[in-house]
Amino acid sequence: MTLPPLSHAHLNGRPRPQPRILQFGGGNFLRGFLDWKIDRLNAAAGSDWGVVILRSLGSTQGSALNAQEGLYTVISRGIGEDGTAQSHNRLVASVLGELSCVDDWDRVLGFARNPMIEVVVSNTTEAGIAYVAGQTAADTPPDSFPAKLTRLLVERFHALGHLPDMGWQILPCELTENSGDRLRDLVLRHAQEWAVGADCLDWIARETVFYNTLVDRIVTGHPGAQAAAELETALGYRDPCLTTAELFHLLVIETPPAKPAFKLRLADHDAGTIEVPDAAPYRLRKVAILNGAHTTLCPLALLRGVPTVGEAMKDTALLDLMKNVLADEIKPFVPLPQAELDHFTDQVLRRFSNPFIQHRWYDISLNGLAKYRDRLLGRLLAYETRHGTPAPILTLSLAAWLVFYLGRFDGAQALPPRDQTAVLTMIHRLRDLPDTKAIVTAFLAETSLWGQSLASPERVHAVAAHVDLLTSP
Repeated sequence: MTLPPLSHAHLNGRPRPQPRILQFGGGNFLRGFLDWKIDRLNAAAGSDWGVVILRSLGSTQGSALNAQEGLYTVISRGIGEDGTAQSHNRLVASVLGELSCVDDWDRVLGFARNPMIEVVVSNTTEAGIAYVAGQTAADTPPDSFPAKLTRLLVERFHALGHLPDMGWQILPCELTENSGDRLRDLVLRHAQEWAVGADCLDWIARETVFYNTLVDRIVTGHPGAQAAAELETALGYRDPCLTTAELFHLLVIETPPAKPAFKLRLADHDAGTIEVPDAAPYRLRKVAILNGAHTTLCPLALLRGVPTVGEAMKDTALLDLMKNVLADEIKPFVPLPQAELDHFTDQVLRRFSNPFIQHRWYDISLNGLAKYRDRLLGRLLAYETRHGTPAPILTLSLAAWLVFYLGRFDGAQALPPRDQTAVLTMIHRLRDLPDTKAIVTAFLAETSLWGQSLASPERVHAVAAHVDLLTSP
């Protein structure tokens, strides 16, 4: 049976919104996360928030998304709170289509002059929020995202700056910490370099609001031809833009007292969106618990020959280690209410058990020592300060990372460490040292790696004992 293409007919009378949001980035993440949330907001609140995607690179000629007028399907799959596998489909109608900044820059500037546009969102990867020298207001378009945004704001000032409430609210959804603050600084830097004039510069600084965010959802994108065919048969239409994601979703928007509430009232209708005065504790919660659990278990799973996170959740020894490190060595040092930490931990364990996602430990191992430093070192030191002894599982994980980088385990040839050249060179030098204690001492004393020396006698003794245990025949 030939399936019909996705079209307006499948909306069953659902209205389409007006263009009110510009979005830099049309990848799977935003379509399966924020655009999906906006569509649910429109349905729940009867609101009228339509998204126009701006692609920074390449042409939109032949765009599959434009061919179906921005419509696409998000399938959210995972383990529910009752422990059973769940799958939910949503036909997303909030996206109206996409434009190429390269091919359609005049049309993009036209949206800057449109008073109906109120919000700008982005996901340009961490590298997108960065200063690129040599950008000018005359570029069509400028190369970098901050320069493009600056150019649009200058255009808006000249067209609408004399009217009240024409400033934009900017919601960057990159993983960069304090992304809103950083983007604001870059925009003002470009505006100053371009000599846009005091009035324009003051208008941008006063009327444009940049929000810091924390975003968290695994969006796996198109499931592949075979799986997509099965899903499309169940849906009853063809959708080349079909996107899959996990059930969990969290958007934290930082709205301190000095900033207005975000115009998209997602937090009023979506339990997975919150507005808080300070997002830092939620960022710490995610980094310490979700990322910290990944980083703790990763080398131990690799040494044990367990390839994926899902399979590790079925391994009793690894699962017990994960639960114990979270309960005893990580959560006690995250400054949020215990009930909130416990609820988030339960969500993390369900996410790790998601049968629809194959997350490979070897992929997670990339730059593993830096991840340990950023995600776990604070908890390791805090545990020792409180208890006066090295943290048992975090110390075991640190030893396992060293064994993994040294390649002293079965199957190491197929799983070489991937890291910065300087780190790999340092590890190579360790191999020439005479014994485990010397290797561990040098490893822990490497200030370029840890930012300080970790080579206290107690810690060296604990890590060395674990290394000997992990490498014994």
